Amino acid sequence: MLSQKPECAIVPGRARHRNELCSPAQCAPVKPNSRRFREPRIDQDTVLHSSGHDPGSPTLRNLYVKTVPPPDLNKNTSWFQYPGVWTSYLLLIFFGWLVALSIFGCSAGSAWSIVHLLHFAITYWSFHWKKGTPFAEDQGMYNKLTWWEQMDNGRQLTRNRKFLMVVPVVLYLIACHTTDYSSPWLFPNTIAVFVLVIAKFPNMHKVRIFGINSDYPT
Repeated sequence: MLSQKPECAIVPGRARHRNELCSPAQCAPVKPNSRRFREPRIDQDTVLHSSGHDPGSPTLRNLYVKTVPPPDLNKNTSWFQYPGVWTSYLLLIFFGWLVALSIFGCSAGSAWSIVHLLHFAITYWSFHWKKGTPFAEDQGMYNKLTWWEQMDNGRQLTRNRKFLMVVPVVLYLIACHTTDYSSPWLFPNTIAVFVLVIAKFPNMHKVRIFGINSDYPT
């Protein structure tokens, strides 16, 4: 009794005779989910290009939503974002050192300590104590916020905030180094930089320690 020849699977693109011999791998039954007959994957970019639409075209790019940070409309703080403000700030500190050196006739270290303490007193009062704005357009929106809390719309760790945190630290190091870390300047310089830097921490935003300078009764 003659053995029956196995029928080969029909491979797309190649015709094979019924009685033609084939290898066992070719004669294996083809599963419907096999990789050979898997449907081609349709790429979204291919569909867009075939339809005549470029994914990088301005028409499709306009469909995406872009988040733009709101501009700082507060006139009390927007001036600090102007070009050259950082340079002017540093030059003003250096000019103050020259004035202290000329008026008091002291050493360079003592002049730097005087500038550091004056910088602490002025910036702490204007940045962290005084509230509100001198402009009436805000309609009392910032009456309970200090200048530091108003800056950059309240966003933390911005470039301006980091700059204003670094300046007192550098002034403290210069003042202590030029005075050889000796008294009587070491203690007041340390207290000044400690208070000023702590007040600028993000965790201290809108915080009133012991209710000091608070608008609400404790």
